[in-house]
Amino acid sequence: MPTTPKMGSRVALHLQSPVYLERRRLLSLLPEEPGFVVLLEAPAGFGKSVLAGQLAARLGLRTLWASARLGEPRALLARALDLPEGAPWGAVVAALKEAPTLVVLEDLEGREDLTPLLRTLPCLLVLASRTPLPYPELPKLLAEGRLVRLGAEELAFTVEEARALFGNRPGAEEAHRATGGWPLPLFLSALTGKPPERRALLQGLKESLSPEAFQEGFLLAALPYLPKEAATPATEELYARGLLRLLPQGYTLHALLKEMALESLKPEVQEAVRALGKRLPPELLAQAYHAAGLHEELLELLERPVQINLAPEVLLSWRALLEKGGERARLRLGEALLQSGQREGFALLKPLAEAQDPRVALTACGHLAYYLADPLLGQDLPQARAYLERGLRLLEGVPPELAGRFLNDAARVPWEEGRPEEAFRLLEEALKRLPEGSPYRVAPLTNLAFLRFELKGDLEGRIRALEEGAPLGLRYSPVNYPGHLRDLGRLYLLLGDKARAMAYLKEAREAPGHPLASLEAAMLLAYLQGDEAELKALVARAELWENPYLVGRGLALLALLRKDPGFLEGVEGFLPALARAELLKDPALLPPYPAEREERLYWHAARYRILREEGDLKALLGLTQEGPRLLPGLIPLDLLPKDRPELARPYPLTEVLRSGWKEAVALRLAEIPPLQVEVLGAFRVRNPLGEVELKGKAREVLALLLLRVPREEMAFILWPDMPEADALNNLSAWLSRLRKALEPWGVPTYLKEEGLVRTESDLMALEEALARKEAEKVLALYQEPLFPGLDHPLLDRKREELYHRVRALFLEAGEPRYLERLLELDPLDEEALLPLAEGCLSRGQRARALRLLQAYEKRLWEELRERPSGEIAALLRRLQA
Repeated sequence: MPTTPKMGSRVALHLQSPVYLERRRLLSLLPEEPGFVVLLEAPAGFGKSVLAGQLAARLGLRTLWASARLGEPRALLARALDLPEGAPWGAVVAALKEAPTLVVLEDLEGREDLTPLLRTLPCLLVLASRTPLPYPELPKLLAEGRLVRLGAEELAFTVEEARALFGNRPGAEEAHRATGGWPLPLFLSALTGKPPERRALLQGLKESLSPEAFQEGFLLAALPYLPKEAATPATEELYARGLLRLLPQGYTLHALLKEMALESLKPEVQEAVRALGKRLPPELLAQAYHAAGLHEELLELLERPVQINLAPEVLLSWRALLEKGGERARLRLGEALLQSGQREGFALLKPLAEAQDPRVALTACGHLAYYLADPLLGQDLPQARAYLERGLRLLEGVPPELAGRFLNDAARVPWEEGRPEEAFRLLEEALKRLPEGSPYRVAPLTNLAFLRFELKGDLEGRIRALEEGAPLGLRYSPVNYPGHLRDLGRLYLLLGDKARAMAYLKEAREAPGHPLASLEAAMLLAYLQGDEAELKALVARAELWENPYLVGRGLALLALLRKDPGFLEGVEGFLPALARAELLKDPALLPPYPAEREERLYWHAARYRILREEGDLKALLGLTQEGPRLLPGLIPLDLLPKDRPELARPYPLTEVLRSGWKEAVALRLAEIPPLQVEVLGAFRVRNPLGEVELKGKAREVLALLLLRVPREEMAFILWPDMPEADALNNLSAWLSRLRKALEPWGVPTYLKEEGLVRTESDLMALEEALARKEAEKVLALYQEPLFPGLDHPLLDRKREELYHRVRALFLEAGEPRYLERLLELDPLDEEALLPLAEGCLSRGQRARALRLLQAYEKRLWEELRERPSGEIAALLRRLQA
């Protein structure tokens, strides 16, 4: 066991590493003198010894280092102190008190007798363990502020620390992602440029974890994530040790550990999946079976008559295996192919529609009816109707829930045939058959909302149904989820809510389950973002899918983006025709009047933009129950008739303000947000349209308005040498200029005869916080100087008054961060320095207190040629002694 004035030789070896990095972030949290405990709890490889060594090097205290694996801590410490090995704790404690000492005890397991040491704390004590320590004294020390605990989360490297570790060499970010900041493999990667030795790391982890947690780790190695509701105490142990990350959907194992387990210890992973996988939902169990190589178990699971919500991409990646499976495995694969736009799915499903099992046959009929009616897959309505009729004959031989799901899918056929009433009846029958509480009720409810929109124009109801159904769709029918999100994006575009539309479209673009819906969402998003290159790439992808609708959709967007009808040459379809007519300003090129309500909205909007005829505007207002709310997504504000300012109400307020349409602005006056003014540390003014640039006298006028100076006094302050009438005329002229800058829309809003109204400033907020003695808020707000760049005795008095109010509040609060702020404002503020230094001493930070006092002493002499007060000098002498 090393005994040295600085540190043991084992730690010195770490310091010689070419990738040595001082953990300043962590060292700043640690006490520096006896009477305190540092508790380091983390698995092997988290740098506990390295941190302890860096603390020893920084402090320069006598350091005693012991590992509980080499013997009892009391005996090891006695030997290091030149005491007999059998010396009792009392003698060890007395010897530790003879000189300031850092004691590091490693590899603790909680069985050691440390009570006398923890109750007396004759040293600065570092305890390092791979598992939580049960010593009863630790909670009491924590409550007293004498214990600092660092776990795996704190000990892990940040991205910035990883970059510093790698120096100028590339790969820091990639290594940090791969290791999650786990210090040991990160160090090894920085040192060698190669992956760490895997079995050694796994062995170290095995020694750090309970057997249950170690096996739980193998289960997680086969999973994309473990749902929170499926977590066990073993999961929590892995999370507490820093080996799991918590995602919104659940726990996931560190990527490096997952890779190590699957490559090096696959039999152990298989055993864990078999033993622990029964608590998983079926879709996760299926993925665990596949990742672990348990293909027979996977096929057996897929043959069960249960819903397994796997994304089409996942099923397609298992295609070779599923083609060898039974009826349900092939049924799932066939649907996945069609969901992905691949017509090969029809060949797989058609034989299954003749299956002996009516549940398999009905499910296949439902898929065939739905996808044969889909225009994106080369619509064949006669065949779709045949599978609808065949499925209806099978309904009474299957469970009600399966019947309800078939009816919902099959309702697409009459809708595409132009028979909405029949589609409505099928959906209502689906709801009757689906049990209350069934997650599959969301689909017919959403489809009924769509029909109500088509039949009655209830757009709000359709949006509400989609938003309410989306979370359930994600959980129980992920294939529909991207389409729901895409539709929400399109509907919010109709309402002119571009921000919300883009949020839904981004989510739809990334969501697995329906590649074609995601592709359409990506096209709309690229168009809204003005990304021509991305839109061209998406059109090329649609061509690879051999999907005419999406190719036309993308080319129409590209033509509108570039304002070039050449992109549409030879392209057929409703959307390309609409774009061609608008770009060429020729109503004769408009497509035939459409049957679907959403297309009719776009048709009338395009015609109005070309001809400006009131009839099209009237049609737009009557096509939905939302009335003018749809106008922002369809008609530019400047094309609205100027005698109808009420139609501008749904448009974004900033757009109306920029338009200069005074009648429309006046109707929206109550919506205009307050003027925002910053005068603490910076001079900034913002109205709803952005930054307002003020110069010269305009700033002075605004400053005096904020201080509520009366007009006559303001005129005298600004022009003291002028006659009162001339000064007031000047002030009126500058107030007019200021009003034009603050309210460019031309309707009085912020500056009225009585002064500023509807204005918020950091100065007002600061004065309110001072009045309520809210020190934390004052700390966040107060910056110097007040009114930067302006010079006047009145402003100087205000600055002085504010400073003294802030100082009085911070001294009264007395917390370190307030005192530190006072010293930033005035480094020679002795009233702030003394309590700050005393606070450092109470937290065991003696060296920091000494540094603060010495810096004060030096600055006081350099700036004023004065010596510290008696109280400061006495404290300095005591600390230096």
